[in-house]
Amino acid sequence: MTKEYKVLTVAILGILAILTVSALADIKVTVENNIVVVGGKLPITVEVTGNDGKPAQFNLKAKLNLGGFDKPDVLTKGLSGSGKLVLNYLAPKKSADVKITFTAETSDKGVFTQEVSIRVVEKDEAEFNEQLKALIDSFRGSVAIKKFNKKAWESITKDTVIQEGDEVLTLEKSYVVVKFPDGSMTKITENTQVLFEKLRKSKEGKILVSIVIQKGGTYNIVQKMMAGSSFEVKTGSVTAGVRGTEFGVENIDDKPVIKVWSGEVFAFFGDDFVVPVFAGQTLVYQLGTELVQDISQLFDTTTLEPLKEAMPEIEKIFEQPIEEQVEPSTTEKTQQPQPQPQPQPQPKAYIPPLSVETAVKNNQKYIVYSISPEFSIGPVTLGIGLTAYATEVGGTLYFGIPSENPSTNIINMITINHVALNLGNFYLRYGNMPPISLGMGFSVRDYFKPYAKSFDTKVIFGSFGLYLHIPYELSKLWLPEIVQSDSVFAGEIEIKGAIAGMDLGAAVLYDTDVSTKNTLETTDDTPINLSLSAFLRYPILSNLYFGFEVGSQWLSDMSQFGIGAFAGLSGKIGFVDVIGGGYATMNGFRPFHFGRVYTVQKSKNELQTLGNNETSFGFLAGLSFYHDIAIGRFYIYGDFSGDMDALGEFRITIPQIGAVAGLFIYGYYFDQTPFVSGEFFDSDTIAFLRITYPIMERNLVAGIVYNWDGTKWVQSVYIGSEISW
Repeated sequence: MTKEYKVLTVAILGILAILTVSALADIKVTVENNIVVVGGKLPITVEVTGNDGKPAQFNLKAKLNLGGFDKPDVLTKGLSGSGKLVLNYLAPKKSADVKITFTAETSDKGVFTQEVSIRVVEKDEAEFNEQLKALIDSFRGSVAIKKFNKKAWESITKDTVIQEGDEVLTLEKSYVVVKFPDGSMTKITENTQVLFEKLRKSKEGKILVSIVIQKGGTYNIVQKMMAGSSFEVKTGSVTAGVRGTEFGVENIDDKPVIKVWSGEVFAFFGDDFVVPVFAGQTLVYQLGTELVQDISQLFDTTTLEPLKEAMPEIEKIFEQPIEEQVEPSTTEKTQQPQPQPQPQPQPKAYIPPLSVETAVKNNQKYIVYSISPEFSIGPVTLGIGLTAYATEVGGTLYFGIPSENPSTNIINMITINHVALNLGNFYLRYGNMPPISLGMGFSVRDYFKPYAKSFDTKVIFGSFGLYLHIPYELSKLWLPEIVQSDSVFAGEIEIKGAIAGMDLGAAVLYDTDVSTKNTLETTDDTPINLSLSAFLRYPILSNLYFGFEVGSQWLSDMSQFGIGAFAGLSGKIGFVDVIGGGYATMNGFRPFHFGRVYTVQKSKNELQTLGNNETSFGFLAGLSFYHDIAIGRFYIYGDFSGDMDALGEFRITIPQIGAVAGLFIYGYYFDQTPFVSGEFFDSDTIAFLRITYPIMERNLVAGIVYNWDGTKWVQSVYIGSEISW
């Protein structure tokens, strides 16, 4: 055997050994059954072996298009395993083909991937062909029932039987306990309205219960049920599905809340995704206007908190005898207020107090009086109110939304304040204009016009998405008048995962009404009225992206355009909207030009136009946030030569607590030379802090203002109004 032949033989044997060892490292995903019914649970086993063919330490992550897992960490930070992991797939509320991609990374940095397919099929409810009747166990106070297909509400009694389609309403300091044939119980708390959507049973004793909370809350004790049974409590777009547990479901300020004292609850979000809630946890879902396209988005809008309160003493109430109520006389019946009929169903049916505020539209000030209740009917949210306005206190009262053609016809007092339709892949909203950001937010970020209504819609076809912003509003019902509420139109198209898992899109914003008079410099300066941009971004988290945007801004006469490019982070973390990265601009392109202050600058004729033809490089960073009690933003951007701008603004509303009336805190900061000589406040800083308390809510407040005069803070007294921004 020659020396060369020996070397070749050794090399071949070495390669075969490496291939043999590598072949031993693998991931194996085993699914007991590739078919599961909607809302069901399916065990999945994942096994990982190392290069030595033995069970390996690994971290497992999963991606899916529908459903969820009983161990949700597998979708975020991952699950640690030693050789094998068993987890349960949670099926969504609709039939579909589901693809799950498992990725395991071993301790020696080996990465293995396997995809499995699962079919979710409809649940056959044909076996639940018998009506289930629920009885009243106890009640107190004013409780009413509206029987299926009836319009009148009747007072509940101890002999009342609840059937499918019935509604129950409790008023203040009232409750009712409902008991089901299997021993399960539901306590309907005060100021609550529920619909018993499904009450059925099978011949074998299985039950099918679906309760819809239209407002308020319930506490539930569900007995361990026969396989195939179902007990669900819905509120808004969230459904709590259980298999024997103690839990509560509430609708607090339009935020679905699920509390679990024992067992586990599956929180179904619409028909697409599922998040488990275990004993000792509280789930709070922050409803948003964006469509949830990925389950990881739910972890930004949903919080799981420790459950600190004890389970209400429902069982003790159940052990007490049924509360006997004295039947009032005929005269007393006519004098006592009875629960009034309400439209069916109306999850958020309530009458709010009269609102009075000062509004500014088209440089005209108005005093607006309104009552704006909202109603939800399935996927539709409808806000119909009564609105009147005047241009001065004690002046002529007009009806409808303030417009250039005021109406004294009282019919126009009825106004459509808000309409929203959410069908999953189609979302349409009419109402107060939301803040608009396009692409990575480099050119268009947080654009907003106060007191303007608009039509905003988003349509999704598979990986393709389309968004449109159309600024029109209905100012009168009779004779119907639809007017343009703003001059800015916007739109965006996006293709998810178009290039190597990155999202590709394009956006446009166009101001149809801007002229030379709106500019800051001279009457000859032509303003920017068009923004075009294209972007490519990779999702790091559900709503946080790393990406690249190229934009252009055009003068209204199309005589000149500026170009800009940005690379960095942009998106949302919880309720905070962030951006940060580097940029390059040519021909005077202005980052954030169409932003929060654009309409204010336009009304004051302070819009900036395109500048010189020099190329500049710089950075920008900032954040904005919107919460129930606080909103604000802070941005800093500039070139690397030290030419920077900083802008900050915040508003905090401290609600009334006991005898304390509450406070409004508002601050503003702008500096074109921030941090010069290490000073945050210098000679060209514009800043003030206003602290006020309400005399007549927001309409009349009084307090103290601190103004920065360039060298020191100057204190003064403020009496006026707090205007929403």
